[in-house]
Amino acid sequence: MKKNIPNIYNYLQEIAWYFGNRGYDGECCEDLSLVEFMALKAAHENNNLSIQEIGSTINYTKSGATRIIDRLENKGYVKRERSFIDGRVCCVPVTDKGTQVISKIIKKDTNYVEELLHDLEPQVVDNIKTALEILSKSLHRQDRIKSEGL
Repeated sequence: MKKNIPNIYNYLQEIAWYFGNRGYDGECCEDLSLVEFMALKAAHENNNLSIQEIGSTINYTKSGATRIIDRLENKGYVKRERSFIDGRVCCVPVTDKGTQVISKIIKKDTNYVEELLHDLEPQVVDNIKTALEILSKSLHRQDRIKSEGL
């Protein structure tokens, strides 16, 4: 197993390169940086998250997340609103413009992945999904352990 770890690392790095800021056509996500995309996606998937919750989702501090939300707000993709439940909390709903751009990006990227995998057997695609899911859960678990200081 240990002999495969460097290869796994290299493959992950290569995949990150293609789906990261470089993108697969020399672009990432419209006029968004990768971290802006991830923050917008988090806000889109979980309506009315607070800035702190968005920061937690993308592993940024509240001040780092605030700077990202500032940029998204300046681009017209989100807006800040005070929580009806707790006026001290600022919620970040996605605007119609934000919903359109995130939907467009996800559709384009999903189609791209479908193109990449279309010649593979369904069982192989299932295995890829399972392996990525396990890796993602391990990353989240490790991150949670680090943040809780365990």
